[in-house]
Amino acid sequence: MNQSDKIRIIDLFSGAGGFTLGFTSLKNKEGDSIFQPVWANDFNKDAVATYNQNFGNHCHCGDIVDILNDEDSSLPETDLVIGGPPCQGFSLLNKNREFDPRKDLWLPFMDVVERSGARAFVMENVPQLLGSQQYQDIVKYAEQLGFSVAPGQKLCAADYGVSQVRYRAFILGVLDGDPRDVFPPK
Repeated sequence: MNQSDKIRIIDLFSGAGGFTLGFTSLKNKEGDSIFQPVWANDFNKDAVATYNQNFGNHCHCGDIVDILNDEDSSLPETDLVIGGPPCQGFSLLNKNREFDPRKDLWLPFMDVVERSGARAFVMENVPQLLGSQQYQDIVKYAEQLGFSVAPGQKLCAADYGVSQVRYRAFILGVLDGDPRDVFPPK
């Protein structure tokens, strides 16, 4: 499989690249990855260095809002945007979560989806997101961009081969087709 046949991905709030690793681990019958990361971002320089060491030098360090507001920055065209905006704004451990500005970092996520020409997105967060106004806003915003959005799902990592009982919320949107045909995964 040559590079141009691969599904190009952007990973936001990438950390050291766990989400990218999951996607690039998916192989075709010839054993080649079907995903090619083309751009990533995190604000932690050590995480960015780790990401770049493992996936190539395309992870950019900095605040995503500042990067998007910089007229000199550009995003590559992509097929899929993945990422997990910071969850602290929704976490039950955060006593100040009601006014936490990190709850709105889904907006730059969706801005990247729109600017990059992505045909699909996968957003991950804590399960509390699904009961929030922000979840409703994400779905509404995505639908205004033309995406079909599968109902958000609370999935357990152990059900998908991870040796950890960890529940996370996932939101999937696609421009072509019905995401409920493939989501949630069996």
